[in-house]
Amino acid sequence: MLTHSQNVVLSPLDFNNCQNALLDVLWSELTESAVEPMQAPIPYLINFAEDCLLCAIVMLRGNIRVEDQPSSEFTIPSEQDVDIPYEDEPIGLVYVTAAPAQSEAQEANIGIIIAECHQRKGFAREAVELALSWAFEDLKFHRIQAAFMNDAQKDRAMRLFIGQGFTHEGTRRRSVLKPERGGMVGVWKDVTYFAMLDTEWSLRTVLKHKGPPPTLWDEMFMRHTKEREEMVKWDEKHNRIRKVSSTETLR
Repeated sequence: MLTHSQNVVLSPLDFNNCQNALLDVLWSELTESAVEPMQAPIPYLINFAEDCLLCAIVMLRGNIRVEDQPSSEFTIPSEQDVDIPYEDEPIGLVYVTAAPAQSEAQEANIGIIIAECHQRKGFAREAVELALSWAFEDLKFHRIQAAFMNDAQKDRAMRLFIGQGFTHEGTRRRSVLKPERGGMVGVWKDVTYFAMLDTEWSLRTVLKHKGPPPTLWDEMFMRHTKEREEMVKWDEKHNRIRKVSSTETLR
């Protein structure tokens, strides 16, 4: 697995590096906003990490300062670059997880969180791309999905994955029960799903040169247009649509 990019390093989480105040804060936020951590059977980060295919701490490369803005072009360095220095303090967490049935179907879930002071600098994008590279190229997975609950951070998170080439697949209404007040009560939440296929990952370089990433509304409009065209073709094939002249329609 390639564990570093231009600006970040991924360090797999284990018992030796999980004791950190910032990681505790990030884990607490994940259990409030991300589907997989919130539904973890044992609500502790180290236990969740053991159940994941990948749970890694996102670290800054040693030569990167927080105030520096990374370049807009992401490049994965050569695997010959092995001893990569990195900062002592983590800036985020990224994970890839799959239930047994998902693993058999070569499908997994991905999620990420970056500390607020390090957001909007491109670090999440690089960490996600490293995790996707591992899932698609090393594990040979067929499909990776990201799930977003309806909360204040949803739109920003969706833009991140849309920029990576993920496609909006739909929303499951009131599908997740989010515990509140220490688990005494709960609120049903809508969950929106985005996904990327292995073929889309392979074509990502070509797709990126087609222009800026589409917005969520662009994704929904294109999907709606495609589905409508397919429905019209199906109706025509089964003779459910009868073509008439415009004057007959008016009569």
